[in-house]
Amino acid sequence: MDLQRRLYYLLLAIIGIFILPYIGGCVWVYFNTPDNQFPASYFEYPPLTAEPKAPYNQIVFIIIAIMFAAVALLYLFPRLFGFKKGNITDLIMPPMPKVSYPKWFWIGLIMQAGTLFILWGKFSEPKWLINWADLPLFWGFTLVIDGLVYKRNGGSSLIRNAPQEIVAIGASSVVGWLLFEYLNFYVDDNWLYPKGNLIPDNEFTIYAVIGSSGLLPLAFECYSLLRTIKWLKNRFDNGIKIIIAPWIQTVILIVCFISLFLSAIFHNTLFFALWMSPMIILVIMLDKFDIWTPFTPVKQGNWTPMLLFALSYFIIGFCLEGMNYFGATHNPDQTISTHNPAYWQYSLPYVNCCHVFEMPGLGLLGYMPFGVYCCVWWIVFAYLLNIKTNYLRFENDEN
Repeated sequence: MDLQRRLYYLLLAIIGIFILPYIGGCVWVYFNTPDNQFPASYFEYPPLTAEPKAPYNQIVFIIIAIMFAAVALLYLFPRLFGFKKGNITDLIMPPMPKVSYPKWFWIGLIMQAGTLFILWGKFSEPKWLINWADLPLFWGFTLVIDGLVYKRNGGSSLIRNAPQEIVAIGASSVVGWLLFEYLNFYVDDNWLYPKGNLIPDNEFTIYAVIGSSGLLPLAFECYSLLRTIKWLKNRFDNGIKIIIAPWIQTVILIVCFISLFLSAIFHNTLFFALWMSPMIILVIMLDKFDIWTPFTPVKQGNWTPMLLFALSYFIIGFCLEGMNYFGATHNPDQTISTHNPAYWQYSLPYVNCCHVFEMPGLGLLGYMPFGVYCCVWWIVFAYLLNIKTNYLRFENDEN
């Protein structure tokens, strides 16, 4: 298939991800509103409140809890899932030169710690910093992790070796995350910003665009950090080889597109499609074009890129939830008090219990496909814009 046709089909898939939920939403509107019009709050941004969701369901909770437990067992005891113990020589890592932490590590630490001090201290000033807190938080966190990677790798890191690439990943992050903000409309807001009205809507939108630039770089930095851990680096290299036939890929592709269409109609039942379907669609499209993704090495039994990218955002997500939670005072009447307009909460069906910070405990599982999505979206973004990526070339060569 020539390049022009590849680009055409990839863009068509992305358009489908955007358009099908809207069509499903139109169907929902037609059968559920007297005037066949979207309610005024349907596309409200930022979402300040959420529609009531399906109540706690023990069966759904148990099913997802079993999935969560299975994933945990996979990481802790991979041999239970058919992974073979690697060669002892694979665990021998050459000694790294001793280097000091780079300057950007300390800059990031000041950015992150200073912002957290103001947010967690519940200060009302400086207002400009509180209103834009996610920008120094996310990018400060990125600089800190990269500094750790630099230290552990003997002077090698993403910022040190490919600074232009981390900036490009940040640019891709804007569109990559705003896609989820858009899809969130159609599931009646699985997450919301209850204090978003502390600043004008247009300022919040600009803030969301610029602030979201720091989300995807965190996945790559945490992944790079995990790769510096000796016992984890090759832990999942010798697993079961899985090759999915093209016709099965096509069936899965169709199912994912249908799930996006139906998610606006059955937003309680298909709320998980928000996190799973876009990633799966893009992975299958790239695989059909023979373009590397974290799933590609699985064909040879190497699950490391896929599992470590998933683990990376599970870790990052847990940290971000903690940073968010302690930035507000939680009142006895279940309300919150905060000066941070970007403070977020969740409204999930069936599993709204056992919270870890603001997130229902089982909801943390959603961060894992998002971690893989971060890598996949960057591949798509770089491919569409013909951006040469040293990071992915390294992964290709290594796997």
